[in-house]
This record gives sequence, C-alpha cells and structure tokens, in this order.
Amino acid sequence: MKIKVDTCLIVFAKNPIPNQVKTRLIPTLASEQAASLYRAFLIDWCEIIKQLSNTDLIIAYAPPEGLLDLQNLLGEDFTYVAQKGKDLGERLTNATQWAADNGYNKILFVGSDSPTLPLSYVSQGVDSLNASDVILGPSMDGGYYLIGFSKNKLNTMVPYIFEDIAWSTEHVFLQTVERIHSIAVKLTLLPPWYDVDTPDDLSFLHAHIKAMRLANEKVQANRTEGYLLELVKENSIWVN
Repeated sequence: MKIKVDTCLIVFAKNPIPNQVKTRLIPTLASEQAASLYRAFLIDWCEIIKQLSNTDLIIAYAPPEGLLDLQNLLGEDFTYVAQKGKDLGERLTNATQWAADNGYNKILFVGSDSPTLPLSYVSQGVDSLNASDVILGPSMDGGYYLIGFSKNKLNTMVPYIFEDIAWSTEHVFLQTVERIHSIAVKLTLLPPWYDVDTPDDLSFLHAHIKAMRLANEKVQANRTEGYLLELVKENSIWVN
C-alpha cells in the first residue's frame, strides 16, 4: 500500500444488517428501521469526512463477510480493513497497529454514531497531534466519539490505553483518561459531542436537526434528516 500522507482517519463501521446494528433502539424502532437509520448515519458521515484534506480514509468493518456490501454502499474512496479482536479494545489495538505498520504518523478513530459531529472537531484533532501524544473527544454518554494518537509514543500508549476498560458503559471516558494520566504522555481533549444509541438520543438528534433548520444553519446529515422525518410520520415517536 502506497502512503501519500501521514494521517489516517479510521471509521469503525458495521454492515447495516437488522438486529446487528442500533439494537438499543429496538423495540422503539423495528429492527429494519434501526438498520436503515444506521445506514443513513454511515452514508452521511462517510460523505462528510471526504472533505478532509491530506488524510487517508479507512473503513474498519465488521463482520468480515460484510466487505462487499460496505464497498457497494460507501464506494471506492476508502481503504477497507477488517476489524480483528474479541472486544473493542483488541479491535482498536489491532487497527492502530495496522496503521502504524503502514507508515501513518497520526492515527485517528471515529465511530459512525454521530452524523452531526462537526468536521472541524476532527480537523482540530488532527492539528492537536502536532503537539500532543493522544487526543480524546468525550461523548455525553460517558464514552468518546474520537481518539487519536501520534506515532511518537505509540508503543507506550497502545495497547495499554485500551486495556481494562468497561466498554459500552458510562465509565469508558474516565477510565481511559485515568490510564492516559498514569503514563508520561500529553493529552488534549476536544469539545464534547453526542452519540445516538438510545431512543432518548434519537429524540435529541431529531430536535437538534429541527432547531438547526429553524436557525437557518447548515445540516450536514441530509439522509439522516430525511429518514427521521419518515420515522416521525410513521411512528409519531417524537411528536408531543
């Protein structure tokens, strides 16, 4: 693989299969609706990050047999690498090692649960790695929406930062910060943002996008917005 730039953004993504994605939205949404919503999230976010300059875009995908479907969904502007590991910590560790082995000096990870995340936050993260060893973007549910590393002290940080974390709980961010502070590396925090995992999160997303429209602000998650409007009409979930 020929590397043209020293920065990569790795998107952790799943094939949008019913009952395998956004399961915490079920039964508020049917499994097919939850999968369609995640599909909109993923397409929107992958369109948005194409605006990044001097950054290679990587899709770390699951399950392994989902490669062809995701390539057909997202296109050829990405490098596709299968997720490997029994838990999120191992998968992040293995993806970090892949990026380091392929010559990247700045390695950033994002999920696909925040279709309204400002791209400027990602750009800020890239810039912060000029002076910091690790960056974190805290999410309001106690996790993080972004983590990134400079290659300079990578062996000190990984896999240590990903070990002994209670994944998928509200403790992830604080546990990660504690582990970072226990080693001699410099941390920069990005502004907080929100993931969309639960019915309450989805209600907030709907209200947020609606408020942005009323304020004549640009809405970057157009497919997500359109599908939310369909869900409102079908289910009246967020109508008081």
